[in-house]
Amino acid sequence: MIIKRAKTQGFCFGVAITVKKAEEAIERLPGGVTTLGHVVHNPQMVAQLEAKGLKNAAAVDEIESGTMFVRAHGLPVETFEKAAAKGLSVIDATCPMVTKIHVQAEKLRDEGYKIVVVGDPNHPEVKGTLSHVPGAWCITSVDEIAALPRASRVGVVVQSTWNGPGFADIVRKLSEKYYEVRAVNTICTDTKNRQTEVDELSREVEVMVVVGGKTSANTKHLAELAAMNGARSYHIEGPDELQAEWFAGIERAGLMSGASTPGWLVDQVADRMDALAHRVG
Repeated sequence: MIIKRAKTQGFCFGVAITVKKAEEAIERLPGGVTTLGHVVHNPQMVAQLEAKGLKNAAAVDEIESGTMFVRAHGLPVETFEKAAAKGLSVIDATCPMVTKIHVQAEKLRDEGYKIVVVGDPNHPEVKGTLSHVPGAWCITSVDEIAALPRASRVGVVVQSTWNGPGFADIVRKLSEKYYEVRAVNTICTDTKNRQTEVDELSREVEVMVVVGGKTSANTKHLAELAAMNGARSYHIEGPDELQAEWFAGIERAGLMSGASTPGWLVDQVADRMDALAHRVG
């Protein structure tokens, strides 16, 4: 069996920066670093960081002292304010692509545009963005545009990992309703590359294995895209989930990862796929 691996694999650059900062912080401040939510959507990486001493909290109120570590998704403005009020030190490892969205949204607001954020309102990244532009509207599809209030000038930004309905279609529909629409495509290049690659690769193989945390929205969408192209698609978190029967009689299998999956884990999955393929012949 030939295993065809996607070109874009392992951590995206934003997650790589975040993990590196987390490891440096743990080494410098043993036992004193707490993150709000897991640093990455990958259980193996989370376990490694926790074993080294990184603590986790659900809210800033749970952090009594020490340092609050901000993961790649960023945090709402009010969370930073609460941390400052409690006297906590802060290490901000927000992905530069996410920070760019905040900057663009604030710039559009300051220029007089009513802000529309395209994205999942329950996603931590989007919650952070909305906190930077209070009163912004958040939508997930063209179907929600008809219900939006009146405005003359609308400025649009989009979740960096957006994988929902076409952003261009949403902007086009907004342009039909509002006199002036200015849109900034803030979808991360890494996200676009992975989606393009899984679209192409899944057309060349019979089975597609996508490695990443089950809570990772971008990984889940990659697996969905592969299935849409006819490949049997499996979303797994690690090599132990692979099953030999998946590869019985298969000549070509594809392998790729979500943005929060470390490269070494993808290598382990590749090795296991190869071993299972040889077992089933």
